[in-house]
Amino acid sequence: MVVPRRAGCTGLQREPAISRGFSRHERHSFMTGVLRVKYLFFLGCSIVAVTPALADEAGDKSAIVVTATRTEAPLAEVGQSVSVVTRAEIERYQSVQAADVLARLPGVSVAASGGFGQPTSVFVRGADNSQSLVMIDGVRINDPADVGGGFDFGSFAIGQFDRVEFVRGAQSVLWGSRAIGGVINFITRKPTDDWQGRAQAEYGWRDQRRLGASLSGMAGPVGLTLGGNWLKSDGYSAFSEARGAIERDGYESSSANLRAELALGGGFTADAGGYYSRANYGYDAFGADAANFGVKRDVTGFTNLRYAGLDGRLQGRLGFGLTDSHRVSDDAVYGPYVTDGRNERIEAQLAFTPITQVTVLVGGETEKSRFNDNYGSTGETRLDSGFASLTLRPVTGLTLNGGVRHDDHRDFGTRTTLSANGAYAFAGVDGPVLRASYGEGFKAPSLYQLYTNTGFTALQPETATAWDASIEQPFAQGHGRLSLAWFDRRTTNLIDYDFATYTYFNVGRIRAKGIELAMAVSDWQGFDVNLAYTWTDARNQLTGTRLARRPENVVSASIDYAWPFGLRTGIDLNHAGDRYDDQANTALVPAYDVVGLRASFPFGRKVELYGRIDNLFDKAYEVVRTYGTPTRSAYVGVRARF
Repeated sequence: MVVPRRAGCTGLQREPAISRGFSRHERHSFMTGVLRVKYLFFLGCSIVAVTPALADEAGDKSAIVVTATRTEAPLAEVGQSVSVVTRAEIERYQSVQAADVLARLPGVSVAASGGFGQPTSVFVRGADNSQSLVMIDGVRINDPADVGGGFDFGSFAIGQFDRVEFVRGAQSVLWGSRAIGGVINFITRKPTDDWQGRAQAEYGWRDQRRLGASLSGMAGPVGLTLGGNWLKSDGYSAFSEARGAIERDGYESSSANLRAELALGGGFTADAGGYYSRANYGYDAFGADAANFGVKRDVTGFTNLRYAGLDGRLQGRLGFGLTDSHRVSDDAVYGPYVTDGRNERIEAQLAFTPITQVTVLVGGETEKSRFNDNYGSTGETRLDSGFASLTLRPVTGLTLNGGVRHDDHRDFGTRTTLSANGAYAFAGVDGPVLRASYGEGFKAPSLYQLYTNTGFTALQPETATAWDASIEQPFAQGHGRLSLAWFDRRTTNLIDYDFATYTYFNVGRIRAKGIELAMAVSDWQGFDVNLAYTWTDARNQLTGTRLARRPENVVSASIDYAWPFGLRTGIDLNHAGDRYDDQANTALVPAYDVVGLRASFPFGRKVELYGRIDNLFDKAYEVVRTYGTPTRSAYVGVRARF
């Protein structure tokens, strides 16, 4: 039996490649993007060049990240390209969805097939949505029942997270299958020593209502964090209203998180937590209004036993992670299609720093995945892995890292991947940081691809090799950051879908290369400036066609100003160049520019009133062909801390 395809899948399966060097078309495309961004960029540089700096985390070389190395490491010692989004930035941007936050980062383009709840893909450096690993508190949340084993960002709210760590480039040595494009880690708030809380309420366009709250503190010896988020709206048509759609596709979502930590003594600590979300939404298909209804439910859980000894030079972790998904696509004509996926993972790792100049990390993982649907398709698999990395700090400022991983997949045999990276931080707060990295990646076929439709299982894993190089220049005594990066990735054995035979197959050689330019400044005489520009050229080397739904030029820019009497105002600009909506490059989606305004005002130290206008100039545009985008819309809300 042929399983019906889910409408608006989270990303087409094919990713493109490029011939060597720069063609006339590539030079024209790149220069067009540069011209679009240069005036805004120089404006931002002018702002930050003429004023003295205040305290700012943006260019802090000592800022600690975990996702890049699986251990705590200062940014100056990380050889990969990393972005960090803090809670303060999430609140300043007044973001609702996680995809909105990611769209502000270099190397990212987002394709949403409508509003909240609709399939939404995040493409990292041109990689398919399913080729990036997504985590909550270090637990993989990629959907085992998704078409490509990816994660659908369509109903993923950002309200409960305090931090996002985003590592670009192939990261399979440390993180395994799927981490070809990069790794995105959403981190919830850690328990605090004293009880603290925050709450938020918002109302706006088309009766959108949002409530959120979190609480953190100590209950005896146990540190606790708990939170929740609720969102409901009449929404707008998934099929474009500019094309004549009149039926609104509303949505309602709720989510909750819990995290607990306990010191056991003798260097041992234990922590556990979970995340739950459920979204109900209407959706359209086949380029017309439809009375379709969907449900997404996700449960994520984790528990860890940790050890720290020898004055912190020896650190170990034994952990268990669980991801469980449930999807319903209830088509008004064909009836419901239901999928369930489950992933269970056991991990162990040990990091030892015998001397300051050397750190050794070794670890192992075993992962079990299973999938089933209401058409009788079912499947399961297992992946066992071991990895090791060596970090050297031979001289002051220089950090070198090399790693190896060996995977044993029950269905696809063994595979070994390698990585190497390095960073050199020049002396001084304003000294530049040079980075370079090489990584290999692989992604096994998803259970959906293997066991639905005709049950064709003769698929090979997707493989990739990637490298990048970057320079980061802190300025104003380390309180700002300007960075430029070049990346190049080659991927083989891409998995695609044949509509003639209703099967998946391996096809193509893909190359994606590009440039990332970013600037961030915080609290500079009241100004906050953020800029991210990405030029990506990704093509199928066999056909020469561009990867569907990936614009070559993407710009995200914002300037905020904090007025002396408390008012904070901000303006956002988002630009995406034209892209093709199909693999044959026949359906062109035009470029667009969208502007938004934001403002907030504090009432005392604990209450803040805020509001925003999205799509200020009421621009009619499409991100995915025939699918809707919001018109001019306004929202107002209040935040409180206690």
